[in-house]
Amino acid sequence: RQLLKQGGGKQVWEILNGTKPEAAINMVSALRLVGTKESLEMLKTTALDEKRPTLLRKEATRAIGGSSDGEEMILSLLRSGQIKNEYKTAAVQGVSTTWRKKVRTEAASYLDGAKGAEGKKLPAIPELLAMTGDAGRGLTVFKTNCSICHQINSEGMDFGPKLSEIGSKLPKEGQYLSILYPDAGVSFGYEGFEVKFKDGSTVSGIISSKTETDLQMKFPGGVVSDYKMSDVVSMKQMDASMMPAGLQENMSTQELVDLVDYLSSLKKK
Repeated sequence: RQLLKQGGGKQVWEILNGTKPEAAINMVSALRLVGTKESLEMLKTTALDEKRPTLLRKEATRAIGGSSDGEEMILSLLRSGQIKNEYKTAAVQGVSTTWRKKVRTEAASYLDGAKGAEGKKLPAIPELLAMTGDAGRGLTVFKTNCSICHQINSEGMDFGPKLSEIGSKLPKEGQYLSILYPDAGVSFGYEGFEVKFKDGSTVSGIISSKTETDLQMKFPGGVVSDYKMSDVVSMKQMDASMMPAGLQENMSTQELVDLVDYLSSLKKK
């Protein structure tokens, strides 16, 4: 915000248009909460530019919704059909934590229904929100489908974000979005990376620590492996989330609703 106030728009554009993807993504994240007309136009231009990298466009689309005026811009872009395909989920994720339920609900209504068990189309998120769940049954669903990657109160595997207080952090719309469309948003610190080594092998996981000489990575199931940076040829952030798509295909619609009801009950004490 300070940079833009001081007339630094040209400098911001140089970073967004530069050859360093990580710097551009960091700039997009910094613009998220600014909410001025200039910053929103920068994010919109970046999000809708088909020549830009997919990951940068998703981050820009998500970042638009970080302010009140940005929320209105997202709804306008969804209504006009300017945000298409997989970028819709990023747009919806960007407004999924707003206090305005009307915004969350309308945005979610633009998503195509995800597939459920046996390939049947699930109800849209607004319809799922209207259903009644059972948190007790949801705990069983969590243990069966989610505990291989997530922990609740130290139970489960330490791979993805810990969910002990998820009900205080994310409304139900956001939880459905995370389950049905995991690529819509990746929690900071849980980005997936594809790492290639000199021996020709490749691994995909989350970087838990990295120094000039050593690399440690986590994999689904909580497995941790150590590598030497001298053996690394390249490291590339993945466009997709490490959380697999299609988890809901192992559940009935009612089980999905029960799961979200359980997660919503996990509040900060």
